[in-house]
Amino acid sequence: MIENKQEISKDLEKALQVLQQAKQRVANEKKKQNEKKRKAENHHKYIMGGIIVKYFPDCYRYDEDELNRI
Repeated sequence: MIENKQEISKDLEKALQVLQQAKQRVANEKKKQNEKKRKAENHHKYIMGGIIVKYFPDCYRYDEDELNRI
């Protein structure tokens, strides 16, 4: 009877370890997706900023509130 409890606890330990590893893999994948999304958004911001500076230099001297109003 005692051996049965030890086997259950070993199996439980193993299952908990697998669960923790799965949670870590999920967290890592979410982190990678967020990083990829952020990179794409930043690239877009830099490209658009460059276009504004190059083709609309007068707008560059306004602050953000004025541009939103316009």
